[in-house]
Amino acid sequence: MPVFNAQDYLAPCLDSLCNQSMRELEIICVDDGSTDSSPAILKSYAQRDSRIHIVTQQNKRQGAARNSGMDVAQGEYIYFMDADDSIDATTCEILYEAAVRHRADIACGSIRKERRQGNRWAIYFEQEELHTSLEARFNAVNCPPDFYVMHKLIHRATLQKLGLRFAEKVQYEDVMFMAELLHGIERMVTVPGPIYHYIAHKGSTVKGKQTIAKQQQHYEALHLFVAFADHIGLSISKKHRTVTKRFYEWMGVTILKIKERDGMLYWRLFDAIPIFCKRIRN
Repeated sequence: MPVFNAQDYLAPCLDSLCNQSMRELEIICVDDGSTDSSPAILKSYAQRDSRIHIVTQQNKRQGAARNSGMDVAQGEYIYFMDADDSIDATTCEILYEAAVRHRADIACGSIRKERRQGNRWAIYFEQEELHTSLEARFNAVNCPPDFYVMHKLIHRATLQKLGLRFAEKVQYEDVMFMAELLHGIERMVTVPGPIYHYIAHKGSTVKGKQTIAKQQQHYEALHLFVAFADHIGLSISKKHRTVTKRFYEWMGVTILKIKERDGMLYWRLFDAIPIFCKRIRN
């Protein structure tokens, strides 16, 4: 679990991990250069629960923090958490039992986004189901557009065999990690019941301020994914082949978007009215 300035959410997150019905856990918390009281909260919990291991590093963003956690992990499976979220008390037990029962590389639970204006399901599974084909694995977890690494219990030996690492010092590090993981595995089971509670707030990575650098990193990650999908023969829709290269806002309203699809750039006013297009030169 990467931890960076998460003092307002960290205690409930740790409580949800420490109170898991499955007791055979190692809880690896990577302090990614926090400047608030997060380190003190981690230390307090570690003093009360010997399963908590704290790794400290300079700020390198979530990808590097997750890599640091994987480097010291000893468990049979890995479950990625964000420090401002929480999970149900039986999540690890239910997912582990399903993974063992189906000899699955990944076991997935549902995700509920929880916001002040109301909650909604981001991913929801009504029945236990094994997915073995490439298309089925991607479709089951709504990828694209969702590239969540949370809510998935992943066989650690599979991660090591595939040699997967997160991109470091960038945002949207989960895009290619998830794409390569879903391509590289053979068996994935989706499980009803356990819920990952995604706490949406203004300070989160996704909801934070949209800088030019952030837009560029988002574009680069999705551009790589489209090329990867073509390479592995994964069919994706026209909508998800269309990648936003840049957008301009005024007073919270999107005025102009520049999008790319299959070698063409498109300018769209209010993301609705096409005003110009041109082919990208090689």
